[in-house]
Amino acid sequence: MLFSRRNLVLVLLMSVMVISVLDKSIFAFAGAQIIDELKLTPAEFGFIGSAFFFLYSVSGVAVGFLANRFPSRWILVGMSLVWMVSQLLVSVSSSFMALVISRLMLGAGTGPGTAVTQHACFKWFGPTERVMPASLIQVSIMLGAIFAAVSLPFLIAQVGWRLAYAGLAVLGFAWMLLWLAFGREGSHADTARQPASGPLPGYRRLLLNRTFLGITLLGFVGYLPNALIYSWVPLYLQKGLGMAPMQSGYTVMSVTLAVILCNLLVSALSQRALARGASVQRAMVALPLACCLGAGLAFVALTQAHGHLPATLALYATGAVLINVLPTFANTIVAFIAPDARRGSMLSIHIGGLTSAGMLAPWLVGQMVAGQGDDIARGFELSLVLIGVAILASTALAFWLVRPQRTREQLQANELRIEAALQPN
Repeated sequence: MLFSRRNLVLVLLMSVMVISVLDKSIFAFAGAQIIDELKLTPAEFGFIGSAFFFLYSVSGVAVGFLANRFPSRWILVGMSLVWMVSQLLVSVSSSFMALVISRLMLGAGTGPGTAVTQHACFKWFGPTERVMPASLIQVSIMLGAIFAAVSLPFLIAQVGWRLAYAGLAVLGFAWMLLWLAFGREGSHADTARQPASGPLPGYRRLLLNRTFLGITLLGFVGYLPNALIYSWVPLYLQKGLGMAPMQSGYTVMSVTLAVILCNLLVSALSQRALARGASVQRAMVALPLACCLGAGLAFVALTQAHGHLPATLALYATGAVLINVLPTFANTIVAFIAPDARRGSMLSIHIGGLTSAGMLAPWLVGQMVAGQGDDIARGFELSLVLIGVAILASTALAFWLVRPQRTREQLQANELRIEAALQPN
């Protein structure tokens, strides 16, 4: 019964992440129509894209702390209500300010999504079982991107972007009813991580250790290109490279399929290596960092494409696929070093820190595009080159900093020392 129940919960958590991506992506796929209808400049479009992330990280951290104390079931219900209201706002009002407010609300509602779903998932799986479930939740984000790439351009063309927003609100409501009916809390505790009555490490020690700092810094830089999928990528493909809306959708879909396959392959290799006794450093750190190096090199190599469309698309796709291996492993590493009672907040702080890159990325591209005389293709590609350089530098630093097994042992040893000091003589 436990096996079937935890798989049902996992499917529901994956489903809500799919809906979350649809909600986030519609602005990007409607971007060309929104710019033309509302007469937005590239800087204004970039600002709306960045507005989504203004409250994203703050909300993610705040709700993550609540996840330590309250059931994930009810937190997810509250989040889905915020998503619905934000989508309905755009469906009844299409002004610039309505778009800004909608993106702010949606960012606040979806900011905790990954941390809360991962935390809810980890309640059903042990420490050495979590790589694949965490990967499946990450893959569900990619499935959402595929569904968005195929369905949203068609839906927008058929009914208009306002009604498309309303349709997503209805979809979110349907998921909420299913979650209320079938969603439950898991009870799996990492008993090897901490004595039941032992002291908890302080947040200062948890947040300032080398592993958490290294993986969060790399996650921040790695999220820069990912944030652009919700604003600039479809616009770059359409107005920059001259693709039709459906062509851009199929391109995003193809890249996303490759991301899913790469995620599942690398996660399976990691899980298999752990089962065979490989070190955590080798199975959970070396693999994703190697992928990050490949991503950085691909983005930097865009300087050599010289406007050649197949080469440009191949390099962008390679970078996008490889960098998306990182989130699954980053979340798993944070969960590995965090005590159960701190896991929700630690995941939310980590994800809040890295997704704050979303405030920078769309604005950066907007400024680069404006600096290139509103040349969307050149401005977007130059932004990716800069991001690639940052990925290479932060990956090199992460190879030195990220040591999850050592960090876990040091934190546990410190807890035992504190516990011993508190014992009466």
